Amino acid sequence: MQNSGTIPIAMFPIHTTTKRTETRFFDEILSEVETDRALWNRAEAFLSGAEKAEPLLKETLLTPQDVRYHAEGPFVRDHLRLMLMSLYAVVEGKLRLSQVEELARLKEYGHEIEKLEGMLTEHVSWFEAFVLAHDCAKWNSIVFYSPEGSRGAALGFNLKLTYEPDVNIVARHDMRARYLDLYRDFASQHAQERAREVQALFYLTYEIDVKYPHHDRLVHAPVYAELCERIARAHQLTPIHATMLADIIGRHLSFKRFAQPAPSLVSSLLHLARDRGYDGDDFLDFAFGALFLDFVCGSLRLSAHGYWHEISLLVHAFKSEHEVDPSRRAEKLHAREEAEHRRRLRVFGEVGLDGMSLMELLGMEAGKEFGKALRRVQAAVIGQGVMPAFGRSVDEEIGRRALNYYTRTFEKGE
Repeated sequence: MQNSGTIPIAMFPIHTTTKRTETRFFDEILSEVETDRALWNRAEAFLSGAEKAEPLLKETLLTPQDVRYHAEGPFVRDHLRLMLMSLYAVVEGKLRLSQVEELARLKEYGHEIEKLEGMLTEHVSWFEAFVLAHDCAKWNSIVFYSPEGSRGAALGFNLKLTYEPDVNIVARHDMRARYLDLYRDFASQHAQERAREVQALFYLTYEIDVKYPHHDRLVHAPVYAELCERIARAHQLTPIHATMLADIIGRHLSFKRFAQPAPSLVSSLLHLARDRGYDGDDFLDFAFGALFLDFVCGSLRLSAHGYWHEISLLVHAFKSEHEVDPSRRAEKLHAREEAEHRRRLRVFGEVGLDGMSLMELLGMEAGKEFGKALRRVQAAVIGQGVMPAFGRSVDEEIGRRALNYYTRTFEKGE
């Protein structure tokens, strides 16, 4: 059959372009997530259901927060809600990591960024479980301290910041109750202010520091280990994903080390994965997802210049993984490219764009000419070339199969 010319690829619905997708800075995007009423309602409904099912979580949600580290709101509930809102924003396409300016600059980490977004979308239940369980011991490990001469010290909020399990439990619980009463009274006197502004004003007024020493390790204490197991079951996690959840919660405070590149931390996480029999890449993916939701999205910072999110933690995590073993990253990239190639071949076969199907459609024999035609057709379908023309009826049939390819690709999330 004679080739009568070429058909511009623009006639097909998907094609490549050199135009850069518009990006925005992370703080700007998160400010929209934070004020999205639909996301707020979805996250709040989830938390309300969880606290009804688990009384321990109700105590966690009421735990005070220190504005210096958690300016998203006065209570842990505000922290968990913002984590969930960010997760749901990714799932619903309202937060696209590829459109975050700080991440888009990391051109060499495009696959890692894409994989992280896919991880959050594919494992929503795991990350919901992480949100609920990762700070469950904060209320029981809370300590307060106020500097000498402050109003907080005058009111007795001066427990040492050191903490030992089962020591001063009654005193700490009593102080937590008094703190909540003091805060509620203060908030009622500033009802016209936003919750975040009230939180900041309260700290400036009383100077009460709030910390939760070793609350990450307490996930292994019987009462919290059992809570974590119940949460895992409620979210239908596999046994290995449930143990990963506990291991990541038990080490999540170490993620603060990504304030700068920390390849030794990545090495220790991979070592733990080997000891536990986990897939190292999967374990890191879950850990980086937890880091992103907890320390980047859910932990709002406050400075003289306003509120901001520490997106650099995720950037340093990606760079740290690469520094551990640069060849490992190249191997992962090659594996992903091989998987993508196999996926394309599978879908080509499903829609009739594989070699045998096109040979029959074009009426050609196997050989050099057909091989060239096959490569050109398949390249054009995935947006990497111009579609050759074979005649009206054949061109229309190839177009129909190409549309089917796009439809199946979108349906499978590929």
